[in-house]
This record gives sequence, structure tokens and C-alpha cells, in this order.
Amino acid sequence: MTKRELIEFLDGLVELASEENKARAVLAKEKFICDFEKSYGYEKEVITEVSKLPPHYIAAMPDSVQEEIKQKVIAALTECGECTPENVDRAMCSKIYDLEDLIDIREYVKRMEAEQRKKAEQKRRGGR
Repeated sequence: MTKRELIEFLDGLVELASEENKARAVLAKEKFICDFEKSYGYEKEVITEVSKLPPHYIAAMPDSVQEEIKQKVIAALTECGECTPENVDRAMCSKIYDLEDLIDIREYVKRMEAEQRKKAEQKRRGGR
């Protein structure tokens, strides 16, 4: 099984999760893939194989969404006294789930899930 097939399989499992458990399922999938890559050395293959970051990375989101997240991150970091350009840049280069303790990510997770469902549906229609 290739990494791409593994991810497609796990995405299919995430789709089967109930709405209440969808975020937990996505987190479990991401953790599994990350642990798998660390254990089996897929990192080099992943970097050369994947041309663009998946939507869970903030950098892959539309510019307007990135700006909205950035403003929330700046406000949250300012509130806790840790607002430095380095901390803001680090946050903006991460996955949305990495910001869960800093900002409310539910809205963005819902957007990403809707986008993933739309792409999966388009893929299914295109394959017929």
C-alpha cells in the first residue's frame, strides 16, 4: 500500500465518523500518519510526492482565511504576553490543530472538512 493509498483509506474512515467525532477522527488520522512517517522514514518520499500542502496547513488555506487566523493569533499571543514576530510566524506555518490551545479552530475545521467532502465527491463523480 502506498502512502497515498493509506491516506485515501484513512480519509474514507474519517468520512464514516459521526459529526460529533469527526474532529477527533481527523486528529487521530493525522497523528497516525505523522507517527507512521517517523517510524518508517516516509518523510523524504512525502516531500517529493506531494506538490502542495493539504488544507489542514494554514499556509494552504485561502489568503483571506490566513489573514483572519493571523489576527486571532496575534490577539491571543498579545493577551498572554508572547506576541513576537517569531511566534506569529511559527503559528502561521503550522497545522490548524496546533493552534487549538490558542484560538477557536472549530470554524476552520468545519470549512476544511466541507472542502474535503466536496473534493472527495468530485473525485467520485470524475471516476465514473
